Amino acid sequence: MELPERLSARFEGSFAYKTVKDRLPTILVSVIDTLHKEKEKLAEKYPVQGTTQLKEVVSRLSKLRYEMMTNKPLNYLDDELPDASIWNDYLCQLSKSGDTPSWFRSHWLYVECLMYRQIVSSLKQSQILADFDPFFESKKKSYLTSLEAIHTVIGYLTSKTSSPPTDVQDRKMLLREFLELSLWGNRCDLSISAGRDNSQTANPLKQVGQLDELILADDFNNLWDYLRSLRAKTKTGAKVRIDIILDNAGFELLSDLCLAEILLTLGCATEIVFHMKAYPWFVSDTTEEDVQFCVSQLLQSELLAEKTQGSCWANRINEGVFVFKKDLFWTLPHDFAAMRSVRPKLYSSLARSNLLIFKGDLNYRKLVGDRQWPRQATSFCESLLQFNPAPLLSLRTLKCDVCVGLSAATVAKLDKENKDWMTNGQYAVIQYTQTVLPLELPDHTVTGVKGSVVINPLATAVID
Repeated sequence: MELPERLSARFEGSFAYKTVKDRLPTILVSVIDTLHKEKEKLAEKYPVQGTTQLKEVVSRLSKLRYEMMTNKPLNYLDDELPDASIWNDYLCQLSKSGDTPSWFRSHWLYVECLMYRQIVSSLKQSQILADFDPFFESKKKSYLTSLEAIHTVIGYLTSKTSSPPTDVQDRKMLLREFLELSLWGNRCDLSISAGRDNSQTANPLKQVGQLDELILADDFNNLWDYLRSLRAKTKTGAKVRIDIILDNAGFELLSDLCLAEILLTLGCATEIVFHMKAYPWFVSDTTEEDVQFCVSQLLQSELLAEKTQGSCWANRINEGVFVFKKDLFWTLPHDFAAMRSVRPKLYSSLARSNLLIFKGDLNYRKLVGDRQWPRQATSFCESLLQFNPAPLLSLRTLKCDVCVGLSAATVAKLDKENKDWMTNGQYAVIQYTQTVLPLELPDHTVTGVKGSVVINPLATAVID
């Protein structure tokens, strides 16, 4: 099968072009400004090295911004992090294709990921700033400005988990509610707003149901039928694992934790595995520090419901019911169809899951290869290019111009009414496939990335 072209900034006027031209340089400026705000703290704590190392990092980031805006050739990574060789091999392979890889000529998914990896590289080469997350304060602010919504959701969650429904339709409706909370929580994406506040201020419970007409593809009924079969398994004492590949921190992370709690309450799972980013990524993607912050905020809350729920989740983490992992594959430039060859152990681990839930836009782009698929002629399963380790669900609000599995009538209607419908974050998809391919890993695989690291976000030590 001949694959469609990947999205790229070389298509002038496209969303990718606008991103590389405007949004990514703006994010770099924001990172530089954040570092400048740390100047006094660093000078006080490290009077000799602090200012010097900060200037070196800022210089590298300023150079990166200039090279991006002037479409310079892409550079190899010069750090010693364990994934550097894979990144450099990726660029080497691109260089053999003919065109010199550059910011506006190469495919968008790669160059956008590369910018964040270059930010990480610049920080890691500074002894003082190696573990600094330049996005943490904006993620923290986004959480704190969503407190009213958080109060509402946690209060509702505790009322439902303390007295779970027994009727099948009531259980289905409850799952639907929290699935939509998690879905629409994906609107809180700081990379799309270039770091500007994008918190959850509306009452999220009022949004549930009211926004159904904005869900362009909805496979919930098929998903529910499968989850009922998982519930039947747990009733026999079998272990059932569901994996959630996280997207944004803040309110979205909290809504994902709520969804996980409902899946446990309804007996659809006995273990939830959350996959985080190993590096600060795409401004608001979830890291270990973000999970720590979220749970600690609940534990410190003056509201009983939040304190109780925070204690519940802390216990789930310590007991291994909630498991948090980070793997460097999630911050590589590859789409997920390459996981078998690039990261076979991760693919094998996902294949042991009963359900994979991929959150958000970046995960969706990597699922479908960030290609210009015909929107109404391509099924969701087909676009995965045989990435089918386990039954798979995507919960995503649309923030870039790639989407599959839509009806021709839907596409025609939206193209006529709203030219920005694919990028404005107002529409969403719930797409599910139960197709699972036999696990046949390749004989020759890329080396260099260590295994997934299991993290207890409430402790400082790796527990496995």
